[in-house]
Formats: sequence, structure tokens, C-alpha cells
Amino acid sequence: MNIRKVMFAGIVTALIGAMFGLAVTKIAQREQRRKILVVSGATLGFVIGIFQESVQQQKKIRDDDYGDINSWK
Repeated sequence: MNIRKVMFAGIVTALIGAMFGLAVTKIAQREQRRKILVVSGATLGFVIGIFQESVQQQKKIRDDDYGDINSWK
């Protein structure tokens, strides 16, 4: 598994999550909760990005190992 790709995907989605947190504070007009929402959005984005990239890499490894099982049909 390529750790650099996993970390990059996590960082990019963390930035997207932080932007969503900022948008929620603006929409909800809760400026006093900005830090909490930005940090929680970034954390959630990081976790989702790492998970998604890990699953994609594991799927590629599995497909390379086993090939397309349905190719004989």
C-alpha cells in the first residue's frame, strides 16, 4: 500500500471537510462554534479520505492477485 497516496488523500479531504465546517458556521450563524466545526470537519474529512484511498488500493491489489473472476463467462 502506498502510504504517500493515502496521506495525500487524507489531507485533501481534510481541507474539503474544513471548508464544509466553515460553510456550516456561516449558514448557521454560529461564529462562536467556528473552531469546533472546522476541526471536526477536517478530522472527519481526513478519516474518510484515508479510508477511501485504502479501500481503493486494497481493491486494486485484490484484482491484481485474483484477476477478473467473471472473465470466463
